[in-house]
Amino acid sequence: MKILLSGEGGQGIQTMAKILVGAAYNQHYKVNYMPHYGVEMRMGISRAFVTISSDKITYPKFSKADILSVMTKRNLNLVKEFIDKNTKVINAIDLVDLPEERNLPTTSFNMIVLGIIVKEINKSNIKIDKEKILEEINKFLGKKPDLTKNRVAFEVGYDLADNMYSKLLKSVKPDKFEPIINKDDKKEHIIYPDICKGCGICLIKCPVGALSWDKNKKNFLGKPIPKVDMEKCIGCGICEDICPDAAIKVNKKSKTN
Repeated sequence: MKILLSGEGGQGIQTMAKILVGAAYNQHYKVNYMPHYGVEMRMGISRAFVTISSDKITYPKFSKADILSVMTKRNLNLVKEFIDKNTKVINAIDLVDLPEERNLPTTSFNMIVLGIIVKEINKSNIKIDKEKILEEINKFLGKKPDLTKNRVAFEVGYDLADNMYSKLLKSVKPDKFEPIINKDDKKEHIIYPDICKGCGICLIKCPVGALSWDKNKKNFLGKPIPKVDMEKCIGCGICEDICPDAAIKVNKKSKTN
């Protein structure tokens, strides 16, 4: 069974792969896991090549996947080469709002997708025990405050109806994001939803509390993005300086007579 997990750096792709491989290994399957990402991991594409077999695995990478999971639109062109007529494609792009709908943290999205992957694996001659997966979730996420909800998220994915994630990739349309510009007579504050990953560092570091989560606007990952209160904002530029994704720009206007 050849499985390709594909998403953005920061979505927990490698954690999913390690949990899956650990559970399969504990059931005495032959396993191989090869991560694929660059030095830009947080801003770049993150992929994991996983092979699970009852027989010896001779080569770690593969050209076609038996199961392919896709979690963001920016991956579409990079994963098409791994698809053939026998590939089960898990299109999780439209599921980004599911954690919120199920009263789960947005960070549990990857556990929902992991549940779907295990469900699809179990339709083959490879059978992954759910309890083994939950043991590995405890191992990798046991120190996280949302451990219980991550376990629930896995069960949500495992029980999800097939039609929820079977949308053809060619029907997925790229998002079009416009910069969000706020300005007054002293400054201009710009947020770029197409690269903001919603990490929240800017909210924490703002010295005057001018930033909060926008309940109506989301980024390319489907997560809330910051919004600025221009009356509070002093134009210090700290949010721009500390943003790991260069998703914020602050311009102070020149004084004119």
